[in-house]
Amino acid sequence: MPQKDTRSHALVAAARPGAAAVVWVIGIVAAALVVTMVAAMIHRRTVQQAATAAATAIPPAAQPVPAEIMAEVENVPDSAWQRAGTQAAAMPVFVGDSDFANGKPIVLYIGAGYCPYCAAARWSMVAALSRFGKFSGLSLGSSSPADVFPNSPTFSFYKSSYTSDYIDFESVEEAGELQGLDGRYPTLETPTPAQQALLEKYDAPPYVNAAGAGGIPFMLVGGRYMWSGSPFSPGVLSGKSQGAIAATLASGAGAAAQPILGNANVITAAICAVDGGKPANVCSPPIIRRAIQALPTKSP
Repeated sequence: MPQKDTRSHALVAAARPGAAAVVWVIGIVAAALVVTMVAAMIHRRTVQQAATAAATAIPPAAQPVPAEIMAEVENVPDSAWQRAGTQAAAMPVFVGDSDFANGKPIVLYIGAGYCPYCAAARWSMVAALSRFGKFSGLSLGSSSPADVFPNSPTFSFYKSSYTSDYIDFESVEEAGELQGLDGRYPTLETPTPAQQALLEKYDAPPYVNAAGAGGIPFMLVGGRYMWSGSPFSPGVLSGKSQGAIAATLASGAGAAAQPILGNANVITAAICAVDGGKPANVCSPPIIRRAIQALPTKSP
């Protein structure tokens, strides 16, 4: 009987000298404790909400690629391209006829920041595409610290642009590299319906086996040549910075430089095969001509 108990205690207190004052003080202390507890709960909830928002929000702009690193990727000497060859490169799958926009072949890439295999693929893509045009706004990136091949150093196409007289480049970085409190990676970009249709059409049997269907990275050159998955193991990037890797490209040798440039040679050959062999200084070297001849000409 709570009401009866409360009333009895009040009567007893009133019968004693100074009891009312004691009850009054106790009431103030109790009220202060309640206010403190409520404030603490609100603060804790606010902190949790802020942490959740910070963990799931799109991350701020990443660090731009330093000019010296970009220069080393963009200006690989002919001797390095020749030395890298194509012996260990991943060949594409022939999927169909050429796909052009505004008279130029489209190079489509779909990947994500957390993906270590995308991290590897971007190195070869940036090196190859830099032979046909110029990137602007590329940023440094690394794959998820919680995935296999953690923190693989790479670049990010997110919020970058690319200009070329020979090809159009479309990139989709679907997610960031850091998980939120819910275990998910924040969404960055979403494929257009046309891009999603190409992914679903070609990143599936018979072009890839069922176990690998729908994976990233996905790259399609001119609607004719498709890569699904990493062109080489991200393990060769482990423990290195972008600057250290870029510095080895001039030689065309080394654990990272050889697969980066070897696969970039094959990507270059695929572009040359669909854009009419332009520019000539890129498409005419013997290593590229041999790679063009080695490209598949039939679908699986």
